[in-house]
Amino acid sequence: MVYRKIQNTDVSISQLGFGCMRLPLTDIYDPTAIDEEKAVEMLRYAVEHGLNYFDTAHPYHRETSERFMGSTLSRMYRDRICLATKLPMWHVKSADDCDRLFKEQSQRLQTDRIDMYLLHALNKRSWKTVQEYDVLSFLDGLKKKGKIQYAGFSFHDELPLFKEIVDAYPWTVCLIHLNYVDCDYQAGLSGLEYAYKKGIAVQIMEPLRGGKLAQRVPREVQEIIRRTDRDQSAAQFALRWLFNRPEVCCVLSGMSSLDEVRENIEFASHDHRDTISDEEMKLYAEARAVYRKRTRINCTQCGYCMPCEQKIPISFILELYNDAYMYNAHDDSCRAYRVFIRPENRPDKCTQCGTCEERCPQNVPIIESLQEAHKSFTQD
Repeated sequence: MVYRKIQNTDVSISQLGFGCMRLPLTDIYDPTAIDEEKAVEMLRYAVEHGLNYFDTAHPYHRETSERFMGSTLSRMYRDRICLATKLPMWHVKSADDCDRLFKEQSQRLQTDRIDMYLLHALNKRSWKTVQEYDVLSFLDGLKKKGKIQYAGFSFHDELPLFKEIVDAYPWTVCLIHLNYVDCDYQAGLSGLEYAYKKGIAVQIMEPLRGGKLAQRVPREVQEIIRRTDRDQSAAQFALRWLFNRPEVCCVLSGMSSLDEVRENIEFASHDHRDTISDEEMKLYAEARAVYRKRTRINCTQCGYCMPCEQKIPISFILELYNDAYMYNAHDDSCRAYRVFIRPENRPDKCTQCGTCEERCPQNVPIIESLQEAHKSFTQD
């Protein structure tokens, strides 16, 4: 395993991290139904083969991931790994909530020390919550008491806000969405470079777009991968693009099978920094263009359409609909729709008030698109 140093610390972590939000299930429609036997086998294999960074969060697997990781890691390897979890900012309605949630997470994880504690999914709204309830001072207190070793944040918004947050606190780590298709999405490559220059260790989520860059890959992209003259899978093609960047400290992969763990660990056992030529970068640009041409709806996920009076998660549904076509992933999008969108918040409850379309800077026909998505995801 190749390890990369967390800037301004004496800690090095595996360049491949284990994201614990897609553990194997005994029932694909029940996120709480973790297949513990298979998951334990995966975790054991990962640690024994050098992977030492494990990332979970309060909501993963509908609040069962932390508990599973705690019960597992209390029996194995706690002192051999770096454990990360996240404060669910959407549950913070008062300063007292931070302490309550942290205590709950520590109990679930069965540990008196959380190595990396991140503020989860910062955006414009949650950043205001951080400021209103002085959450940064709360992090200082946890560090002073030795309850956490390092503080960080994960991010889901636009680049200007990302830079503001980076500059607001002496963060150790940040976690951003990045892959070779979404290179200018949210913080993007510009955010990666900005945070790195500020001395923050940058970790990557969604390197395979939830597996979509590795499964059911379009024929055109498969041909592009073959033209690299490397013996590599689609997953390795995507991971290489990230491991190539010296600014990347750790790439989190939400692995769901032992085969995925084995393949990713074998690949991460080699140093891929600065190994992609200019000519090969052009092939990544070609592959990116293939995926982007398959976009169904010109939604940029800006969120201006929200909130919806019917509490319909508009941008999330449109993203699932786009993913179904971009990545040949209709079954995945259908499953996510049925699991995460409550019946009372689905597009068939839309009153067609038109407010969302008035707000949309891309002039997306939102009402029509939502109806199409709902029909696609609910038809037998």
